[in-house]
Formats: sequence, structure tokens, C-alpha cells
Amino acid sequence: MDCSFCNVSEDLPFTCSYCELIFCSSHRLPEKHQCSQLYRVHKPRDSLYQNTNSQFSINNLNNLDSRMNRILNTELRQLLLGMVLVLLVGISFFLSNNSSYSAITIVILGLVLMGSFLIHEMSHKFLAMRNGYRAEFRVNSLGVLLTSLSIFPFIPLKIIAPGAVVISGYPSNSKLGKIALAGPASNIILGLCSIFILTYFSLTAELFAIISTAAYINGILAAFNLLPFSIIDGKKVYNWNKYIWISSFIFCISFIFVASNII
Repeated sequence: MDCSFCNVSEDLPFTCSYCELIFCSSHRLPEKHQCSQLYRVHKPRDSLYQNTNSQFSINNLNNLDSRMNRILNTELRQLLLGMVLVLLVGISFFLSNNSSYSAITIVILGLVLMGSFLIHEMSHKFLAMRNGYRAEFRVNSLGVLLTSLSIFPFIPLKIIAPGAVVISGYPSNSKLGKIALAGPASNIILGLCSIFILTYFSLTAELFAIISTAAYINGILAAFNLLPFSIIDGKKVYNWNKYIWISSFIFCISFIFVASNII
């Protein structure tokens, strides 16, 4: 049988107990084949599903994730899928909420949302790697489903969560909190850059609308991801340092207020 990672034929293949795929002896360990279920190797406190009550639902989601990762067997493919879904949600949102925008402006705003999402996730990844951890973006079936549903214009609540950066290893609360904070911080930096451009450059009405909306989008992304719930970034930041979390969250809310008054 062929290894699911390198496609090398193996007479005595190994089956990963986490993602249930088949691998050769060189890639039998979860960290060697970029296992999509690597978070399950973590300590119980790091488990994404430690508080769930439905083992049946977990198994179903894990099976879907395994099948998805078998098709999208590289990080780039998974990242591209997430980016396309976010782009389509952005176009759908601006198309249904502001008919005064031209078609090209709506596409640009969709690209702005996609770019903000990409920079947010890559900020997590690069800081984790800088701290010596392996980190890769992975889609998950539930997130892809919810994000796909958000593409439809008649769905009022848009959810953008096709996947997230998965970190292998056992980072401390301090390191995990800093890595989590990197995503919202990147969005605030993008938002501040937008405010700077709006303040010091003369822009056309359409370009002003695009950049001011970009500032607002990044403020919303930062604030939402700092909510201290479940597996969101804010929970990790809160567990690390409550004072940094509250000051960061207040700053994001203040930034949204400023950006909303510019639009």
C-alpha cells in the first residue's frame, strides 16, 4: 500500500491512530506526516474538544477532517481553500449590504477581507515557528461548512472560520498567549496603517471608502478573535495575562469606534 504522505509503496504500512490514514515507516509518527489531528496529542488542557459532551459528533468530525486532509494533503492547498471561502464570503457580504458599491469595489473589499484573514493566520504561524514550534494552517470540516453557508447572501450572520493554525508541541501559557495575540495584533496594525493613509493622503471617494472599510474590517477581526471563549485567540491571551487581554480588547473596541466614524 502507498504512504498517504509521500506515496511510497510500503509492504507493512502503519495506520495513524489519530487521523486513521496509512503511512510508511518514515512518516508513521503524527509530527512526521503533518497529522491533521495533531492537537489530540497535546495535554488534555490543550484539546480543542475537551469540554464537548458528544463523542459521536467528535468522531464524525474527525473522520470528515481525515478525508478532507487526504484530498488537501499540503498546507498550501488548505490555505488556498480557506482564502477562497473567505473571499466569497466577503463578496457576498458587501454585495448584499451596500448596493452603492461598484462591482470592482466589492471584489476589492472581498480581497481586503481575504488578505486580512491571511495575515492574521500567518502571524500566528511565523511567531510559533520563531519560538521553535511546528505550525501549519489546517482546515476543519465544521469551519468549512459554516464558512460555506455564509457565502449565501440571505444568511445574515457571516462566520469566517474555515480553519486555523495548528501548533505541535506543548507551549506554555505565556508562549501560547503571545502566539494567539499575534493574529489580532496584525489586524490592528493593518487598521492603523489604513487610518494613517486616510489621514495624510488625498484620496478619491471610492478609494477612501475602500481603505476606511479596510480599517473597520480589521478592527472587527481583531476584537472578535479576542473574545475569551472556547478555542478563540482571546481565551489563550486571557489565560496567559488578564491585564494584557483587557487592555488589548478595550483598544480594539476603541479602534472600531474610531473607524466606524470615518466610514
